[in-house]
Amino acid sequence: MNGQQFMKRLEEEGKKSLSVWDAPSVGLGIIKDGEIVFAGGFGERDKEKHLPADADTLYQIGSCTKAFTAALAAIFVDQGKLDFDTPIREYIPELRFYDEYTTENCTLRDVLYHRTGIPRHEYSWYGTDFDRHELIHNLRYLEPNRPFRTVFQYNNYGYLVAGEALERVSGKTYEQLLQEYLFDPLGMNRTSCYVDSIGEDENHAVPYDRPDGTGHKGCVPIPFYRTSVENRSKGIGAPFAAAGSINSSVSDMLKWVQLHLSRGEYNGRRILSEKSCEELHTPAIFCPPLDISCDEMKFSSYAMGWKVESYRGTEVISHGGNINGFSGYTGFIPSLGLGVVAYTNMNSSFGGYALAKTVYDHYLGFDGEDWQNRYFCFVTERSGAFEEYLSGLRGPQVPGTHPSHELKDYEGMYARDGYGDCVIREENGTLIMHFLSADCRLEHYHYDTFISKNIVGEIPPGLPVVFQISPQGEVIGVSMALVTEDGKYITFRKK
Repeated sequence: MNGQQFMKRLEEEGKKSLSVWDAPSVGLGIIKDGEIVFAGGFGERDKEKHLPADADTLYQIGSCTKAFTAALAAIFVDQGKLDFDTPIREYIPELRFYDEYTTENCTLRDVLYHRTGIPRHEYSWYGTDFDRHELIHNLRYLEPNRPFRTVFQYNNYGYLVAGEALERVSGKTYEQLLQEYLFDPLGMNRTSCYVDSIGEDENHAVPYDRPDGTGHKGCVPIPFYRTSVENRSKGIGAPFAAAGSINSSVSDMLKWVQLHLSRGEYNGRRILSEKSCEELHTPAIFCPPLDISCDEMKFSSYAMGWKVESYRGTEVISHGGNINGFSGYTGFIPSLGLGVVAYTNMNSSFGGYALAKTVYDHYLGFDGEDWQNRYFCFVTERSGAFEEYLSGLRGPQVPGTHPSHELKDYEGMYARDGYGDCVIREENGTLIMHFLSADCRLEHYHYDTFISKNIVGEIPPGLPVVFQISPQGEVIGVSMALVTEDGKYITFRKK
């Protein structure tokens, strides 16, 4: 397939991506041997106003931010201000993990590799209004579910800790450090971290999701995810900024990818040392595939802010990202001098991953694979597996049972260290749970178990909510399976 044929195929695949995923737009960029092969957009960044997407359209890149955090850490290691293997308590003295051994030994390297033994505990920060310092404090309450340094477990908290360490040794905010050490030197003039910054830009993509927050079809605009503590005018960024806060465009992100392809140089300027680049890109811990599992992809592992794997026998370094209403992919093949970035304003879409593999296939000589439909089938199967997981948590329904108390008795505020409060109230004969900044209707399942009937945070409907009764017959707590890695229940005690 020659260059002209490939460009035609690329346009077809871009449009197909919009159709398969019901996505409003996708921005795509390709760089090869330092030259931009393609930079543009397909579809509409704003469906209601029919505004087209282009290479400068701003998207939120979610966890693609993690590689920036790791790069900042490497720069500070180069400067001697941080060390990858010094316990992080040297930089954050008040830091405590759930167990003393992890507290005493956890290093910057451990958190960047996701090997602390702590599961995601995603709903201890998502949808809450904890600030950065409160989230760091709350780590002491979050139980591990695996031994320290034994397995990979993706965890946003590790990058919050890394971001805090950067702020402590520099005396500057994470946002200021990004601007000074990466955005400005790379000329990433359209890139920022604040929600207000993307919302005020004329050429930004509107976030979209499915009508009910679940399923794979349909498209409705949703608000940008933000917390009440973010305040750009005061220089206060998102609490989770170091894990996933960057807003950027295809044109800017191609500069970021080129920095890595050039092993730390950009336009003749040394930004990262070669040693640091090698450190960032070297796989350190085995991890399960973070997207589709397929025969073409082998030896999935994690480095620092990057996933490293063998794709058709060739090393690919990449990372995905997802945040309310946006999904993204950033990746490159060092041996080919090839980089691909793809971002869409649709929640939980793998269209960018599929486009990247289409590009990789072309340069590797494997044209013709239908990655869009393969990814869509993968997501459909995964959703079915999660529903099966929820069904297993609920267990077989026991017919003919009823709650042990009047619904009014379940009302109250329930608290758990490290998590936000959960409030239960009764309205017109139905229990309503306010959790993760949203109301959720509960439907009786059996005994004192209820089922969520609408989305909770990012958890689809069907989550069992189990009330705890004391030996004296009082309602004393409520439990939910919020540790999604292994179905562990988190219990909130009634105040």
